[in-house]
Amino acid sequence: MKKIAVILLALLLLAGCNKNNTRQLDEERFETYKILYKNILTEENKLTKSQNYDIELVVNKIGDDLYRYDVIIDNPRVVMYAVKALAVVDDLSDEINTEIMMPSIGILDENRKNMMPYFVNTEKEFVDGIILSLTTNSPQARVGVMVEYIDSSRINSNREYLTLYAAYTPEEVTPNE
Repeated sequence: MKKIAVILLALLLLAGCNKNNTRQLDEERFETYKILYKNILTEENKLTKSQNYDIELVVNKIGDDLYRYDVIIDNPRVVMYAVKALAVVDDLSDEINTEIMMPSIGILDENRKNMMPYFVNTEKEFVDGIILSLTTNSPQARVGVMVEYIDSSRINSNREYLTLYAAYTPEEVTPNE
């Protein structure tokens, strides 16, 4: 009976340690998210395009006064391991909006995606592109984006800050003749 009690106590302690480790990891990820968010807002030398991949901002109306913005990162021209990306609506404020989480990949989660020219293998987490989506009530938006990845040497990390702009324009519907 004592052995069972000792084993149960040990299991409870291990479970408690694991929960604390998970909480600490979540806090570290959130701190990284906030630092990158702030860097996007304050970076002065943002690019409008990358030499290493295609990136664009597409806007669609999804409801009355509601628009979805998709940041599409695809067509890599270099090998990109462990891609991390964060998109932030750039409203010219240096303050982080803690009420709304901005879309990210590889920062707050363990979602590791890799990209390689002309190669897709989802089982090995090689994708053809990444989409970060966000919604707003504005028909036009400037979005700051941070993209980070490890290059083909698996040693060097590359980080780029970009600014993208898009405005919703209703499609012209032509009657059938």
